[in-house]
Amino acid sequence: MPRWRALPEELDPEIREFVRQLRGVVDRAGLSVSDVAERTGIPRADWVRHLDGRQPPPRAAVAALARVAGVPAAQLTAMGDGAAAAWRRRAERGDGPPGAPGDGAKAGRRRRAVLAAGAGGALLLVAAAVLLARPGSSDAAPRTPASVRSAERSAGPVPPPGVRCTADGCMGRDPEMSGCAAKAVTTARGTAGDVLIEVRYSADCRAAWAWMVGADPGSQVSVSAHGHSARATTGRSGGATTPMVTVPGTPGTATACGTTARGAQGCAQPLATPVPVRSPGAGA
Repeated sequence: MPRWRALPEELDPEIREFVRQLRGVVDRAGLSVSDVAERTGIPRADWVRHLDGRQPPPRAAVAALARVAGVPAAQLTAMGDGAAAAWRRRAERGDGPPGAPGDGAKAGRRRRAVLAAGAGGALLLVAAAVLLARPGSSDAAPRTPASVRSAERSAGPVPPPGVRCTADGCMGRDPEMSGCAAKAVTTARGTAGDVLIEVRYSADCRAAWAWMVGADPGSQVSVSAHGHSARATTGRSGGATTPMVTVPGTPGTATACGTTARGAQGCAQPLATPVPVRSPGAGA
């Protein structure tokens, strides 16, 4: 029986209650975290973060836990949706991952750093204005400081509205809940027996995931790209979506393979031209 760590006090109530429910499901099923990882096909390290309240589990992971524990999935996934919304609100506030050591202190340091940066920027603007106003100045226009130019070059692209992560920030996250499935395209397609497998990719998020449909419960699908991989197991619906992996370069570098509960195996093959996913819901 697992011995759980105390949940941090700064957790939002929705997250705290959801994590308690997940722990209760594991306890009542008599499972260890290693058992959960093995039976769901999701790495143990991920489950440790989920069950410590440090990272929201993808909807597919919650459904997989319900399946292996023999409990109805609907109520647990609905509670997970509410907790995921609390995680998103926390991220939008800039509070960082709930339960991280020194969470409150880090937030305070971030706020002080922002204030200091703002004050420094204001001083630079005043200095530039004084230089421009000085008679006999040989500069026709203000020069951008080298530090500012460097920051501008290193700044990453700002994600469009509704998209909650990009690149490495999407690693291990659910594509639907992160807003990445909205404009996804299929870059590879194949079958394992008569089960459809696809690689789906989001240019906004620079991430990909695998999608399986029409399989018996217990079938597995995985996605791999640039040394990272993620896996999902189908439930009663016969469908599964893996968490995302980062694809920083060419979209076609992500691959997906699956094994059905009946033992059939297969991998998705790259498409000559990516095909838009017909509806946002199809990516989840």
